[in-house]
Amino acid sequence: MRKWFRLVPLLGVLAIGLYVPIARATVMVEVPLEDMARDAIAIVRGRVIHSGTHMVVRDGGIDPHTITSLQVTDWIKGDAGTATVQIRELGGLIGPGGQGGGMWIDGTPRYRLGEEVIVFLRADPDDATYFRTYAMAQGKFVVLRGVGDAPDVVARDTSTVAFARWANGRMSVHHGGREVMVLESFVELVRGTLVRFPSPGGVVEGGVR
Repeated sequence: MRKWFRLVPLLGVLAIGLYVPIARATVMVEVPLEDMARDAIAIVRGRVIHSGTHMVVRDGGIDPHTITSLQVTDWIKGDAGTATVQIRELGGLIGPGGQGGGMWIDGTPRYRLGEEVIVFLRADPDDATYFRTYAMAQGKFVVLRGVGDAPDVVARDTSTVAFARWANGRMSVHHGGREVMVLESFVELVRGTLVRFPSPGGVVEGGVR
């Protein structure tokens, strides 16, 4: 369910496949990292150089969409001939500082200017010009630089997501949170998965530097 807000933001709830609302979170099935690597049409590392809201007319109404531009530094999977990619997600703020209101859906990733990310992408079903983040917030990882001798890491925030799991014929729901993994190990795991399970998207060994 989409939720609109004016001035004071309200959190929306959208269930993917399950349609089960729970405590200010989107309920979805958790996608293992290896499955995301195999099924994503592209995986890129880059920096956010622009993010803004565009209004899109569809189904007789107007919805805000946030369009984010990434300057690509490494194509881990996909078309290495493109230096930038654009990611379009449903929802966004209208006007300066959101003064005109807006709409957001829990579990939709938000990209911040200057942020370095590794993101798993799928094709936008409505416009081939854009990508969408694969599995919503599950597909976005922020690169954080280590201080001193600490290694660089990637962090994923799924705090607005709840995961449905089944055991012994019963469903349980578990809230997401913040996950951190050493960057080098993360990239090795992703690349190793692509070698074991190549897909039509292809694997880029070197990438754009």
